[in-house]
Amino acid sequence: MLIQFLRGIPGELEEAAKIDGCNSFMTLIYVIVPMLKPALFSCSLFQFMWTSNDFMGPLLYVSTPAKYTASIFIKLSMDADTGFNWNRILAASLISIIPSLAVFFLAQNQFIDGIAAGGVKG
Repeated sequence: MLIQFLRGIPGELEEAAKIDGCNSFMTLIYVIVPMLKPALFSCSLFQFMWTSNDFMGPLLYVSTPAKYTASIFIKLSMDADTGFNWNRILAASLISIIPSLAVFFLAQNQFIDGIAAGGVKG
């Protein structure tokens, strides 16, 4: 998504910045990065959600149960022999969703702008 957004930035903006006296670093900081802000928010939000919902990575790398993530804890709390304790499972699921919801609602405008800008064909 980020590469597609970078391809949509017109080259004339870089030329105009060069004419105005900007070097490559200044062009990046003052022209390119402000235009990339919605796409960067969207990519970082996607990465946060994918990382927080990851199951296999932490299951392979984390060895002590005290350091397990919420998704592993929820899966391990389901015991087929004694039955499911649904109230605890649903409460843990709700608690594990709260950080993703908070991040999404805080960055909602940038996320929607980034998705809309990344989907425009140039």
